[in-house]
Amino acid sequence: MRANWILLLAIALPIGCADAPDHADLASVVARHVEARGGADAISRIETFESDLRIEEPTFAVDGRYVATRDGRMRIDVSMDGTRVFTEALDHGRSWSWSPDEGVSEGSPQGSAALRHGIEFPFKLFGLHEMTARGHRLELQGREVVGGIDYHVLRLTLDDGFEVAYYVHPETWLIERERTRRALHVDVDPTPEWIETVYSDYRPVGGVLFPHRQVERKVESGEVLSTGTILAIRLNVPLPAGRFSPP
Repeated sequence: MRANWILLLAIALPIGCADAPDHADLASVVARHVEARGGADAISRIETFESDLRIEEPTFAVDGRYVATRDGRMRIDVSMDGTRVFTEALDHGRSWSWSPDEGVSEGSPQGSAALRHGIEFPFKLFGLHEMTARGHRLELQGREVVGGIDYHVLRLTLDDGFEVAYYVHPETWLIERERTRRALHVDVDPTPEWIETVYSDYRPVGGVLFPHRQVERKVESGEVLSTGTILAIRLNVPLPAGRFSPP
C-alpha cells in the first residue's frame, strides 16, 4: 500500500495548443501563479510541511499523516481504523518502509525517486519560482482547452528527467490539473499509465494557498484511481529528532 498520491510522477502527455492567441510568457505566468498562492516570500518561508489526510481508493480508505522538509526529508504514516498499517520515509536520498508483517524494508530506487518528487513539486514546500534554482527546467507549452477552460500549460522537468504538465487557470492563476505517465503505486505495480490529477478546494494556511482535494483519474477512461482530502495543514512545526529514521 502506498500513499504517494501527492507524489508523484512521470512523462507528461503530448500537449495540443488552443487556437486562441496567447501573448503570455513563462515569467508572467509563473509570477501570476506565485502571487495568487500568496507570494514568493510567503512560500519561501516554508521550511516544514505537515498534513493530515484521507485517502480513498476503490478497494480501501485510509488516513495518513505526511511530513516533509525543505532539506529533502519526508515521512508518511498510514492508518486504518485507528491502527498504523504502513510507514514510508525518505531521509536525504535513503528511503525505507515499515509494515506490521514485514517490519522495516529498504526502499527501491524507483520508490525513493517518487518520494523525492513529491517533496519537489510546487504544492507543499516550494513554489514554481524556485524550480530553476533547484536545478529543474520549467517551460511554457502554450494553451490547451480542457473542460471548456483555456489553460496555460507548463511543463516541469525535474533534474532527474521526470516530467509533469501543469494546467494553470487563466483567471485564478492556480494549478487545477496535472497530467503525467506514471505508476500509481510504483513499488506495488510499476506499470505506467496516463493519469490526470485535478486539484481543488484551495485554502490559505500561513498566508499560502494549498489545494485540499485532489482526484486522480485514468486519462483514457476517466476511471477514478484515488481521491485525497487534506484535513489539516501545519507549517514550520518543530520536528522531533529521528522523525525520518527507521525504528
